[in-house]
Amino acid sequence: MDYLMWLIIALGFGIFAYLFYTRQFKWLFGVARNAAFGIVGILLFNFFFGGFGIAVGVNAVTTMVVGLLGAPGFLLLYATQLLVG
Repeated sequence: MDYLMWLIIALGFGIFAYLFYTRQFKWLFGVARNAAFGIVGILLFNFFFGGFGIAVGVNAVTTMVVGLLGAPGFLLLYATQLLVG
């Protein structure tokens, strides 16, 4: 099991080095920026509209949806909450 952990760490470092080398690092920063703004947006939206029963939890899945899709992902999360919840 210990070897698997080191393999995953080495693979992650390799992907990081590849992205840095190929100048795709800008894309990674864009996803991180969208995720950070998305978390703040979700928390603010939940604070103001949570009393109406419209709230989305902050977790890894919602953070990645907003990080990868940006504002449309944010709207998608709340539209899904309205339809399902």
